[in-house]
Amino acid sequence: MLLELARQYADIIQAIEVERFRSVGASYEFRALITLHDGSQLFVKDYLFVDGTRKYAYHWQDREGRLRCRWDNAPHWPDVTSYPHHQHVGSEEVVTASDVRTPVEALQYIREQSKDS
Repeated sequence: MLLELARQYADIIQAIEVERFRSVGASYEFRALITLHDGSQLFVKDYLFVDGTRKYAYHWQDREGRLRCRWDNAPHWPDVTSYPHHQHVGSEEVVTASDVRTPVEALQYIREQSKDS
């Protein structure tokens, strides 16, 4: 899967480093660092628990470490229309609805942003 992801997004991905992968039955823990050609980084955290619930956070930062966007499903923003799914754009305080639920969708968003800049 990661090799296919690297191929599919070769225009923006420089490297993928898996920091942790652990699977027990149907549950898993996955953490990775994706370095992009522009020097920005996408930190991926994705967990599926035994009870079927899922927790994720995809944190995209520029080469200086400033937040570009983070997508997650922490239940902190009940007024967001896509609750609990949301995104922080440019700042922890700027929270909006989000359709991004997977690392692939985050990479698609990043690719689109790269085309616009």
